[in-house]
Amino acid sequence: MKIFIGDIVLAGGVEAHESPYDVNIRSEREVQVTGTLRGSTARSYDRGNQRTTVNFKVTRRHGSVEDAQKFVLIHGASLGNLSTSLTIVEEPSAVQFILSDAAIVSVQSSANGSASVHEYRIVGGNFSQIQT
Repeated sequence: MKIFIGDIVLAGGVEAHESPYDVNIRSEREVQVTGTLRGSTARSYDRGNQRTTVNFKVTRRHGSVEDAQKFVLIHGASLGNLSTSLTIVEEPSAVQFILSDAAIVSVQSSANGSASVHEYRIVGGNFSQIQT
């Protein structure tokens, strides 16, 4: 699986030895719940707003311990002010899933020797599938 936000690669997939793991996707709808005094039941109203949250981790290999540490220091800042679509490409089928109106909520990065580990949390609208 490859994951991109805009044209930035967050997980390069199998060939790059950057397969995402601990992938978690949560879909929520905005629902208003109302009740009345002495009413027997509450009522819910689906407001039609879909929110999808995608969480995943990826490990990247670097040429040296120093390269991994430098990448950890600058990576989060390099992702600022992005509000675009998230693209997930399934391997080897190349089927694409697009998360519209996506934005990175948080990036947590750590260095472990010459590798860096990144945990992403991205929020957007609905997923759509594109056959290639």
